[in-house]
Amino acid sequence: MGTRAEGAARSLRREGGIAQETFAARAGLDRSYFGAIERGEFNVTLDTLVKIAAGLGVRPSTLLRRGRL
Repeated sequence: MGTRAEGAARSLRREGGIAQETFAARAGLDRSYFGAIERGEFNVTLDTLVKIAAGLGVRPSTLLRRGRL
């Protein structure tokens, strides 16, 4: 995921009113790791992208489209 997709994940999470810690647990990710992803500090694998999308209740393509990738 490029930094634009991380921004899309953050926007969708915030739009849903979901706290970062709550979301990370829902997606099966460590909160600090997810925070770093949102800040663009890590490139993520497709597996992690799928987990983030599932936690948001969207398809992975939604993250990519909103991130304009």
